[in-house]
Amino acid sequence: MSQKNLSTVATDVIATYGITATNVINTYRFGGERVAGFVDQRFAAAVNRGAAALRKDLRSNLIDSQQRISSYCVKGVHYGTDQAETVVGVAVDLATKGVSLVAANAVRIDRATNLNALDRLNRVAMPAADLVVKVAERIEVGSSELVKRVSGKAIPAKALATLKLKAATSKASASRKRVTKAVTRKASTIVAETATEASNAARRVSRKIQTTGKQAVSAVANTATGTSNVARRVARKAKAAAKAA
Repeated sequence: MSQKNLSTVATDVIATYGITATNVINTYRFGGERVAGFVDQRFAAAVNRGAAALRKDLRSNLIDSQQRISSYCVKGVHYGTDQAETVVGVAVDLATKGVSLVAANAVRIDRATNLNALDRLNRVAMPAADLVVKVAERIEVGSSELVKRVSGKAIPAKALATLKLKAATSKASASRKRVTKAVTRKASTIVAETATEASNAARRVSRKIQTTGKQAVSAVANTATGTSNVARRVARKAKAAAKAA
């Protein structure tokens, strides 16, 4: 077995559990829709049974009101399941990306060290990986059957879940790439601004050093000139004193 096959098995397991999670979400979605429809039917039947005591327009208004309430409930269920599918898509995308990165880094390290450790790892890990795949597939099959029972329809549960999972994962991948690019651009901007500030600070320090150096040279020169002038005055006074003597 190769590392590519082992990483592919891990990716397949992630996708299988993603389908299972989507099936669970679809079970809640179809179940909510079916319950809402059942409530509407029972309410309409109860209202119609009391037709002798209720006017026709009143019965119609009651049924319409109940259907509007049910419609709001179904919309809430749809919104919740859509958000849940988005979360599953993000999780599957990140997990798949993580497996790919780990596999690529493992291959790179194994080639650099020349230990051929991946072959031994594959021989040890593949039996357990095959068992995990079988368990995941059984769970996925069970979740597909649950969707069919709850919906009360002969629907291709796995195909529907796979389609939804691919759409959610693609959307999550696109969002992740946009975020990565934005973060990269922001980091590059911060680095550039930091480098500019450091360069400006270095220039300011250099100018200060140059100014300080010039001031020091000027001060030394002035001191030397003052000392020379004092020496000349002392010499003139000595000559004058010698002449007077």
